[in-house]
Parts: sequence; C-alpha cells; structure tokens
Amino acid sequence: MTAPLRIPPRPREDLRAHTVIRENLLNPRGLCLQADGSLLLAEAGSGRPDQPFSGRISRLRPDPRRTGAYLMPETLAHGFRSMNMQARMLRDEILGLSDIACGAGRCLASLTDYVEGSKVLDLACSPPEPVFHSRGNLNALCYHPTRHRWLAVKPDSNQLVEFSGTGDERVLVELPDLGQDQDAVPVTLVYEPSTGAMLISLFSGELHQDPSRRGIDFADQAGQVIRVWPESGHSEVLIEGLQLPTGLALTPTGQLLVLELCDRLLQPLLTDWDGECLHGGFARFSGRLLCCNLQTREVSILAQGLDTPSNLCLVPRAVLISEGMGLSGRPLPTPDGPPVPLTGRLRRVEL
Repeated sequence: MTAPLRIPPRPREDLRAHTVIRENLLNPRGLCLQADGSLLLAEAGSGRPDQPFSGRISRLRPDPRRTGAYLMPETLAHGFRSMNMQARMLRDEILGLSDIACGAGRCLASLTDYVEGSKVLDLACSPPEPVFHSRGNLNALCYHPTRHRWLAVKPDSNQLVEFSGTGDERVLVELPDLGQDQDAVPVTLVYEPSTGAMLISLFSGELHQDPSRRGIDFADQAGQVIRVWPESGHSEVLIEGLQLPTGLALTPTGQLLVLELCDRLLQPLLTDWDGECLHGGFARFSGRLLCCNLQTREVSILAQGLDTPSNLCLVPRAVLISEGMGLSGRPLPTPDGPPVPLTGRLRRVEL
C-alpha cells in the first residue's frame, strides 16, 4: 500500500477562471449532469422556521446563446422537509435533500428526514416516489456499476451502506474513529473505475474536548479521503491533511478534485444567537477546490475564497460547485467588505 498523499501547507496555486452561474438558491447540494446537457439540482431548503418544506428539485437547461450558462431553473418537485440543525450543532447546517445521482437508467435523490424517515427517491415519478427507506442522515449517493447496487454514506452513524433490489439497506463498512477518537463523518462517495473501489471523503467530527469551543471543537487538517472496497470492506487512506473535505470528483484523466469547506472554524451560533452577523462555525468565503494528482502526488489549488462549498459536478471542460450553507438570508461577514445575506449559488470553474 502506498503512503497517503498529504496535503502540503501551501499547495501550488493554479487558479482557474470561474463564474457564478446561478444565485439565490436554498442550500444547493447535489448536481447531476444529464445526457442532454441539462442539470438536476437538489436544494436542501432555506432552513427558516416559517418555511419547513422548502426543499426542491430543479432542472437547469443550457442557455443556447451562452456557452457554460443555464436558463432559469424549472422546479420538478418541491415541498421536501428542510431542517435547521443550528440549535443542536451550533453552526450552519441545514439537512434535507442532499444528493442526486444517475445509474442503470435511473436518477435517484437522497433525502434526510428525521421526522417521517429518510429515503431515496426515484425522479422518474412525479412526484418522486421512495424506492429505499433508511434511518438517520443519508448523504451522498452513488451507483456501483459492477455490483449493480446503489450505495450511500451516513454521516451520523459513520457507515457505507448498500440498497438491494428489494429495498433493504445493508451496512457494508462501519468506518472507524479517526486519530483523536473523533467520528469519521463520511460526506461524499464516488466510484473509482480503475480499482472498483469507492472513494469517500471523511469530514472528521467534533472532538468534544473543550466545552468553551462547543460547535467548533474540530482538529485542524484531520480530514481524509479513503478508498474502500465494498466486497471485502478493506480500506486505505488515500489523502490526509484536509480541512473538512466535502465534495469529490474524478476527472477523465484520473485526477481527484477535492473541496475543503473552509480554512478554520470560528464564531459558533450559540443557543442565545439572535441573528447577529457571525461566521456560524465555518469561516465564510475561505473554502477551496484542490486538484490532487494521484500519480505524481502533486496538489494544486484551482479555486479559493469559496463560501462553504459542498458538492461537485463535472461538466465538459469545467466543474460546477454548490456553495452557501446555512439559514438563508442571515447576514454573513465578508473578508474585505460589508456583510452580505447568506445565499446559495452555483459556480463554474474552468478545467
């Protein structure tokens, strides 16, 4: 087994041109490219108490007049539960719709719902119908083409699970705690064709060691990307030294794109928070997109200054990034200017 690739303190900058292609979204998460060039988008919802069912699934069609641009979203389904976890987590975390993935002629979406039960929805139905049910937090989805099964990661139980044709959920791997006894917290998984394994980003959970740092007591650079073989449950660390990694994507040339949510943690949203302009746990506008060459072991920064980026979607010659986590509309501090309202956006970064 090769030694893990460790992210250097100052990776080489290879910053690419980027544009915001859509704003005013409600916690955008999973994106899935369709054969006709359109995108399916999951939004977890606003997180506002007066909008408990604001999650939605939309289609964005390419703008025929502008390369890389999209027309206004068309809502395909709406009314999904949106859960603001601020009171429990003390930071910006909105749960609901989390991912969309396609495989074997189907497009499915994952939904976390602690009230009525989490489920995986078939988007061929209108409205989408549940095909799998689950307990707890369902995060990223992926179809495994040789197992002919749908897989998901569950960040509250640190598991890689698989759904059978009969709808049963089976735990494939129980992910062990990380080096300081913190939860692994799997976020995203992608299939690696060259090995048949799954690549999974591990966020690295809260340490719960310092009561004065509740909500932000995380170990720096403790995140990882691991490679897991579903057949055996064997795993190995592929990349280490990441700061809260979220989205992953494998490029056609075999490079691994990795999102980091932020560069540090500060200003949790405590139980007496009353709407003040705070970072909310994650330093806003400090996320970045890394390119990791697994052959040469080189790491470069393709984009930085991102606001809590969560999901990636490869499109021809570019990658799309979902940004903006938290209570929609609340004031956010910015690095060099006045506060701005929290909003979700999609950013296109040229490759």
